Amino acid sequence: MAEGSPTFKKKTFVAWIVLVATALVLYFTHRETLDVEVFRSLVHQNRALVLPVYLLVLSLLGLTFIPSTPFAIGGVLLFPPGWAYLINLVGILTSSTIVYHFARFLGIGTAFELRYPREAGRVKEALSKKELPIIVGWSFFPVVPTDLVIYIASTLKVPLWKCLLGVLVGEGALNALYIFSVGVAF
Repeated sequence: MAEGSPTFKKKTFVAWIVLVATALVLYFTHRETLDVEVFRSLVHQNRALVLPVYLLVLSLLGLTFIPSTPFAIGGVLLFPPGWAYLINLVGILTSSTIVYHFARFLGIGTAFELRYPREAGRVKEALSKKELPIIVGWSFFPVVPTDLVIYIASTLKVPLWKCLLGVLVGEGALNALYIFSVGVAF
């Protein structure tokens, strides 16, 4: 079963849904054991270790195409919502900067263009017309990986500041939605 095949995608989606549903069921049926305050207390006691590791993970996510959404929501379990939001934005901006600088070095933009020429052509055409609005919109839309637009923007030599501003606005709004709505629940 090839990674991009419909069967693989369907099985991955089902596995993700089962994992999230299991985690939610465990949380709601074992609240006394899985108390958020216990996790927060552990994090607070080990802040000097947890914070750099959490930021490192967030910073390297862009190279793997793993979405940051679960980490943003998980951050609310570890940190107060305001801190989780700030830490996630720093991690996302760091990740975007890494992706921007290493996209050409790693040849990921070229590999993407070879594998998905039609999609890459459309993104390039859109980016060449309205760089910042496209990056903001792409970053806010949760179904598509933000790192992809950064890879392509880097290969098109869109200025780094435009990429980071676009990601900050788009991901910032999206993460605010996630973190502060989930943070109210915890």
